[in-house]
Amino acid sequence: MKANNIRNWKASTIALLSLVISAILIGCENNDDLQQTQSTKTEVEMDTNKEQDNISEYTSEIESLQMQTEYMNVQNQYLVSVIKQTMKNFSNEEMLEFSKNQFVYELQVNGESIPKNGRLAIPQGDVEILLLEKGMGYDFLPPKWLEKGRLSGDYIDHILNFDTTNWTPMGTDGTVATAQGYKTTNMKAGERVSLNITDDLKERLNLATNKIQIDVN
Repeated sequence: MKANNIRNWKASTIALLSLVISAILIGCENNDDLQQTQSTKTEVEMDTNKEQDNISEYTSEIESLQMQTEYMNVQNQYLVSVIKQTMKNFSNEEMLEFSKNQFVYELQVNGESIPKNGRLAIPQGDVEILLLEKGMGYDFLPPKWLEKGRLSGDYIDHILNFDTTNWTPMGTDGTVATAQGYKTTNMKAGERVSLNITDDLKERLNLATNKIQIDVN
């Protein structure tokens, strides 16, 4: 009987120890989960605070840019008023020169401006020739002088002696800038494109020649 009691006591003790160990292990797991949850919460809070800081920084930058824009608008209005007042004393020649300066012209081939000597080399492939007209965007000139400041007629007509066979007309139309020109595909090395421009366009482009030569390499 005593041996049986001892065995029963041992079995009960082992069972109790197993329960205690299981409880301890579960407690450890729960503690790990709690720590992980707290860590995740901390990370989320840190990320949230970081995003809030970023938002505050962006907001400050936007407000600063808005203030700069408002200041520039006020400054531009002042400059326009000063220019209008000054223009009252311009002669007709001065008005014409000032009107011309309100428009910028560029002759480009594949986005590259024609150099002063009128010669340009480009790689073989597709070719785009564009004449751009850019206005300054200010409204201090009377309409009649604004018109005199532009190239006469349709500015693309200031390109002369250009064989447009196998070329497709193209252009863009914007509020400040417009462009007209031509495009073609698959030009081969050794080919050459030649054209002339009027004296007026030559002056506007500040070129030394009326002859434009484009060589395909």
